[in-house]
Amino acid sequence: MIYVPFVSAAIFAALGILHLVYTVHDAIRTPKYFAPDNKTLLPAMRATRMALAPGGHDYWGAIIGFHFSHSIGVLLLATMIAVEAAHPTGWLRPVLCGTGALYTLIAWRYWFDVPLIGVAIATIAMTLAWIVW
Repeated sequence: MIYVPFVSAAIFAALGILHLVYTVHDAIRTPKYFAPDNKTLLPAMRATRMALAPGGHDYWGAIIGFHFSHSIGVLLLATMIAVEAAHPTGWLRPVLCGTGALYTLIAWRYWFDVPLIGVAIATIAMTLAWIVW
């Protein structure tokens, strides 16, 4: 069971890298992955500011920024899981399992099937390896 957390980290890393690649693509090329299906919305998103920061970046730019920070967060989680698996502290395990559980709930509510399945498998594997076994 010692290798199971590394598998969990690899799943999170793969999802984070894929998300980062998609984000970079949409930031520097014609948006494909995170652009709305309705092609008339993208120009409107680029012309609209967020109510939170009316003088800030356009809505599309904010979305790209959110996707970049999300990718970094998932990659950081993967790194922390691998570090905890290689150099156990014990206290970090519940934090990482809880973070995975929160990602699973968010994925279930807001994301798509592939990330939901990946995050759920990674979280269950990590939790079983560290808490149950």
